[in-house]
Amino acid sequence: MTGPFPFRRELADLDTMLASLGGAGWDGLEGKFAPAKVPDHFDPGDDMKKVLAAFYFTAEGRKIVEWLADLTLRAPYPHVGQASDAVVLAAAKHEARAAVGEVLMKAIAEGYQLLNPRREP
Repeated sequence: MTGPFPFRRELADLDTMLASLGGAGWDGLEGKFAPAKVPDHFDPGDDMKKVLAAFYFTAEGRKIVEWLADLTLRAPYPHVGQASDAVVLAAAKHEARAAVGEVLMKAIAEGYQLLNPRREP
């Protein structure tokens, strides 16, 4: 064979080619696009909620959680130009950032309730 490549590779179907590269074929490639498996509503579980609540009610913990709230929930909406694509992208980023803060605050509130259950009179 002449040209820059002194070898010839037989063409194969996509599954065979992906498997020869150490992959799991087409199904393995499609699996990479599946959403990450997380608990319902990103719930960290009761034990983690209790730890977060206990941490929040320390002086250092409150400072850290307040800082995280500044970075997420209280972060200002980003200033963008007039292009609609830029506005949509900025809104999505802002919503995702705020969602992290909301999940954290919800976990702290639920952890506090777990640590301090209401007593019926």
